[in-house]
Amino acid sequence: MSVREFAAHLGVNDAAVSNWERRGIEAKLRYETQQILDTELARSGPDVVARFEFILQHEAEDTPLGTGPIPNQSATSGPDFGLRSRRRTAALLDTATPVLMEVPYRVDDAAVGRFRQFLASTARVFVIAGGVGSGKTCLSQHLVRECRETVDFQLHLCQTWVLPTTDLATEVLRYSSLSSGDDALLTLERVVGALASPCVVVIDGISSEEHLSFVGRQVDGILRQTDSHHLRFVLVVRTPPELDLSPFPILAASTFRQISASPTASYTLAPWTMTETREWWDGTRRNSQIPFSRLPGPLQSLASIPLYSQLLHSAGEPLQEGIRNGPANGFRLVDHCVRTILGRNAQPIEPTIESLIQVARALDPNAIPPSLTTPSQKTNYRAEPPQPTPLFVERASDGGARFAHDIFRAYFLATWISDRLAETGRSAATVIAFNELAVRASQSAAARNVFDFVVCALDSRAHHLIEVIALAPSITMDVALPMLLETMATNGVLAEDAIRSSAHRCTQSQALTKAVLATPNLPEILGDQHAPWVVEQLRTHGSQLWPSIAKHVEDALNVEISTRIVSCIDLDSPAEAAFLARYFDLFTNAGHDPFDLLQQLVRNLDWRVRAALAESLPGRGTLSPPQVNSLIEQLAGDYDYKVRAGLARAISALDTAACQRVLRLMLTDNNWHVREQALQSITAARQNPVPDPAFTDQVLAIISTDKSWLRPPVHVAKLITRIHMLSGTTTRDLQVRENTGLIGLLKEVRSGWITLPPEREQALVRCGQESSHWLVAREAEAVRRRHESGTPSIQEWYRRRRGRRSLQVALDVHSLDRATEIAYVAVEADVDFIEVGDPLIKREGIAAIEAIKQCAPDTAVVAEMMSADWGRDQVELAAEAGADVILLIGPASMASVSTAVAAARRLGVALTLDATPEHATPAWLRDMERTGIDGFVVTTNIDLGVGSNHPLATAAAVRRYSQLPVAVSGGFSPGDDALSSDEWDIAIIGRSIADAVAPADTAGQLATLARKIRAKEHS
Repeated sequence: MSVREFAAHLGVNDAAVSNWERRGIEAKLRYETQQILDTELARSGPDVVARFEFILQHEAEDTPLGTGPIPNQSATSGPDFGLRSRRRTAALLDTATPVLMEVPYRVDDAAVGRFRQFLASTARVFVIAGGVGSGKTCLSQHLVRECRETVDFQLHLCQTWVLPTTDLATEVLRYSSLSSGDDALLTLERVVGALASPCVVVIDGISSEEHLSFVGRQVDGILRQTDSHHLRFVLVVRTPPELDLSPFPILAASTFRQISASPTASYTLAPWTMTETREWWDGTRRNSQIPFSRLPGPLQSLASIPLYSQLLHSAGEPLQEGIRNGPANGFRLVDHCVRTILGRNAQPIEPTIESLIQVARALDPNAIPPSLTTPSQKTNYRAEPPQPTPLFVERASDGGARFAHDIFRAYFLATWISDRLAETGRSAATVIAFNELAVRASQSAAARNVFDFVVCALDSRAHHLIEVIALAPSITMDVALPMLLETMATNGVLAEDAIRSSAHRCTQSQALTKAVLATPNLPEILGDQHAPWVVEQLRTHGSQLWPSIAKHVEDALNVEISTRIVSCIDLDSPAEAAFLARYFDLFTNAGHDPFDLLQQLVRNLDWRVRAALAESLPGRGTLSPPQVNSLIEQLAGDYDYKVRAGLARAISALDTAACQRVLRLMLTDNNWHVREQALQSITAARQNPVPDPAFTDQVLAIISTDKSWLRPPVHVAKLITRIHMLSGTTTRDLQVRENTGLIGLLKEVRSGWITLPPEREQALVRCGQESSHWLVAREAEAVRRRHESGTPSIQEWYRRRRGRRSLQVALDVHSLDRATEIAYVAVEADVDFIEVGDPLIKREGIAAIEAIKQCAPDTAVVAEMMSADWGRDQVELAAEAGADVILLIGPASMASVSTAVAAARRLGVALTLDATPEHATPAWLRDMERTGIDGFVVTTNIDLGVGSNHPLATAAAVRRYSQLPVAVSGGFSPGDDALSSDEWDIAIIGRSIADAVAPADTAGQLATLARKIRAKEHS
């Protein structure tokens, strides 16, 4: 092809192609241009690709063409992958110009530090989350620039992909100009296996549930296939809605974050504080621009969003002056900016805006509520930007158009939607369209931005329509109306009748109640009905609404309001009195003696009221020191141990003098639970768990002089050992007790739950290595080696069982000798898991778990724990005895499961849950996934005999709705045809092995079964 023909083929101008040809590999290409060329190269035949690689290599090496053979692309390995990724990323960064970035980027040092921690860890995914305009893309590019000397990067934008046909593995290979071969995943696995240094794939533009679902599934699949820790990912996700990674088990387990039960972002970008905004504004403004202090209050708040701050900065004082009248919100700011820039470029404003609206509609037709679009109105044309369109529209990789920032797409879509709603006017069709818009906004951050802009546009152009929509009986109470009120509150939109009407409908929806409580000026709007209304919501929705009501009272900052609410509260109602006790500081004032009210609360007959008062004692800023001391005396002498325990939990948050006073009272209490809570309070900090030396000295002094401490319960003795170990002190009897607490402390260090100073961690490891207890010494060695690359967490390792064929032998016997015998046989047969059954644990105690682990130190040991409650304690007991995986059977509540998951994360073990046929529903399985469990187990009630349901039917249902591994037990034997089914990931073999008469027969059966399963896995 000629230059002109090639340019026309690609959809670019002739001069651009001539420039590429002239500059060769030195040409600087925009990201979108590179995408166009990549797409064309991918469509080319193998001979064209090989010729391209040959030319590129010789240009890079400055070697004359024709002096060597054309390379075989299939021989390309890891070093080439990393080098090519680095070169392309450098070229993209050189041409990357963030939208409106006329002033320096404000570096987020905390984010940079957190990312460096990620690079030093064994985690493989780093998730950046934040709202629209929060600076996610700028941060991701800054991280690449900061770290590219030691790490290779790739930059991808998922909004340029064609969903759902794009294959991420292919895109990653294509980025470095590598062919995907017959199987992209296998090719990628081979390539990254040869990497000598990390390569981080950055995926930006994840702005909806559809995007997250697609990227999550693809990344999860790559992480399953490739074990190399040199391949890592950064996901840049826009919120809301709230981030949920639980549907992607390996991704969730591989994500770098603070250790917690629920999968969360690695770093979340929040709006700047007012101090940060002021410093950035005044430090970057030109002489012609006004200082931050002269900006109106609403504009100062708007400037805390980095993108909006850039818009205000770039447009100059005329724009800032132009939006002073009326509420300052993102839509009005973007609207004024668009019109100002078009006017500066001498473009017809309204025709250009209309043209850009059509581009937005063509790019995102699903953003339009279906009821607003008739078949004749649907756009089927390719989006072609009007020429010229500086700043707003640029060319995409497919030759079409895309907006330079998603904020402009949202603006033009919202303009069209709000105009259509205004035309439809007061009608049922308007409300239907608004409900449709809200549903999509609840599922997509990009759609939520459109929704917010539509509300702001209606406020500017058809204000009456907001109240029409809010008052309509057909508006959805759980989605559209709460979302409308939230948008009104955050964007300065005021519609009093809508707020009053919503307040009267709150009994129907807790979400609506929270939205109404967040509304500014609510006390003024409701008038005398405000206080009774607040208390009515308290009675209707209970403790789940406490934080929202407390924030509402705190934001009001009005003594009269809080006083009126107190007068409406019934102190004889335990629930209402407990709320008042928990947030007592919000309801006191200088003209009212709070001590009278305190006495009513502290003498309340219900222990929950007094416990709430005790737990919130640290926040009593309105009380004088003598009043605090008097209150402590009363609570410390309370007849109910639960109240005293609440006071003990608050110790660490008290000032030093009060803390020492309470600590002495609690450590000499007549209840061990109270004493335990006091010790936990002073060692609870995760980032700095080493207790204050003054507190340590006081604790040890009390323990050494009080004879009741000579024989503490085991769970309390562990805390004493913890204090000794963390503070570096020793006592004569510490060697006797050290194993009761040291192993748990070592596990918390290894899991990342706590962070110790290096010298303290090294001392702890040495202490463990010198221990006479083999399990403690083993854990100390694991802590020492925990930073070695390529070692996945136990949660990730267990979740990888999904889709594989693993064998678990259940020791369903009553004799430890027999269990040990079978365990040795199971190890010889190379099984994957050995389960210590509940009957054996009940007969032999937790020591049975340790005994089996000692027999099979390199095989994962599963502890079957049956309990309707005390989930955390069950996990602690099993984990500290050496279990790697814990199966909970029969937890009674979500709370019990959640506390068990938290304990599992803290101690670095995997947690699985029994899934009965009654529970195997999509809703229950999703709820359990969100708690953070690592797998499900389908068991069979042996008491039902032949009348029981086949477990594979339940397993099939579980696997249909969850991507976590599913283990199945059901009386299987080595020759059972059911084992050929695809409806299980881990087969549990129990009595057919455990009850075998001869150990030799058992060994033969296990070996046969293991070979059978391995063959099935690799078939």
